[in-house]
Amino acid sequence: MRAAWLAIGILWAAPAAAEAIYRLPWGDGLSFMFTQVPGGRITTHFTKATLHAVDISMPPGMPVVAARAGIVEALEAHHGASPGDEPLTYEGNFVRVRHADGTAATYAHLKHRGVAVDLGERVQSGQFLGYSGDSGDVDVPHLHFVVTRADKNSAGWVEEVSVPVRFYVGVPPLVFAPRPAVRAVANYSGPAEMPRAPSETPGFAWRPPERQPGDELRAFGVLVFCLACAVAGLAWFWRFSSR
Repeated sequence: MRAAWLAIGILWAAPAAAEAIYRLPWGDGLSFMFTQVPGGRITTHFTKATLHAVDISMPPGMPVVAARAGIVEALEAHHGASPGDEPLTYEGNFVRVRHADGTAATYAHLKHRGVAVDLGERVQSGQFLGYSGDSGDVDVPHLHFVVTRADKNSAGWVEEVSVPVRFYVGVPPLVFAPRPAVRAVANYSGPAEMPRAPSETPGFAWRPPERQPGDELRAFGVLVFCLACAVAGLAWFWRFSSR
């Protein structure tokens, strides 16, 4: 049944390559926050290859998994051998997985020697790729995730251009677009709640308690007590105000 729900969700949400949906690129049960997203007020992603990238706040050593099945076509695992090393590239250590539709997902800023797959290896959605880190040109540890496709530019050169990404959680799948400060839990074993930012959390909703046997009698007693107190208060006020 879970597989059927997932298949229905993917077929509904992926009529084209840009409409494919992705599982969260971290281990099941873990929760992390999106810190940079497309269209956000604060972003360092301005190039064609990073315009639709997302950054996820993630301490070093967290398991990074494949957000979609594909074949590992490139990787780097030897940057950042010591904290004093200058970053040689923006991505640092990374894994790039090419999907069946020609798009590719890049998982960047991974830990030194923290890559757990090989070139040419076929990986499945949710398969362990390596550990998060802070290699490359970064100020704080995080996971950089972007999906790109190869396009010809006006000069005829082939270049990687980023495409929008939507993620899903839960069974049946709940599809959402990454937004600033949204925290999501990687849950793929049952129903899940739609990920929200703190500012999107619904206000406090009061629900009356369920009635229990004897509640009516207790409520009547409280009402009588309150009325008696009110009468006594009025009598006290009348007595002292009439002097």
